[in-house]
Amino acid sequence: MQRTEAGFIIISCDFCGVDWDEVIPMIEGHRGSVLCLSCMKTALDHLTTTESPFACCMCLRELPGDKPHWRPQRDPEAALLPGANLLAVVCESCLNQASGTFSKDPDVDWKRPVKKA
Repeated sequence: MQRTEAGFIIISCDFCGVDWDEVIPMIEGHRGSVLCLSCMKTALDHLTTTESPFACCMCLRELPGDKPHWRPQRDPEAALLPGANLLAVVCESCLNQASGTFSKDPDVDWKRPVKKA
């Protein structure tokens, strides 16, 4: 997500609202949606399903609610700042892709968890 303040473009995580400071690891989805490493970690631990279909703001796909996803506004452990997008939802597929991408970056302290067989 981006906004303009005092003539500067500010990039923020759609899911928590934290502003990118060129240090916080973030990954961009379609149409400028952004996910920070901290939200990705929280999301991987708090995936849920619902009856309602949803649109993932990272890949823009319309998915049935029974597909695992994360909505920070429904997660009591999510710390939402004023800039957070209260409609943001991310699907499990995008979280797995982000996890793999962050794992490959030597400057990011994250390694993809090993899936249990």
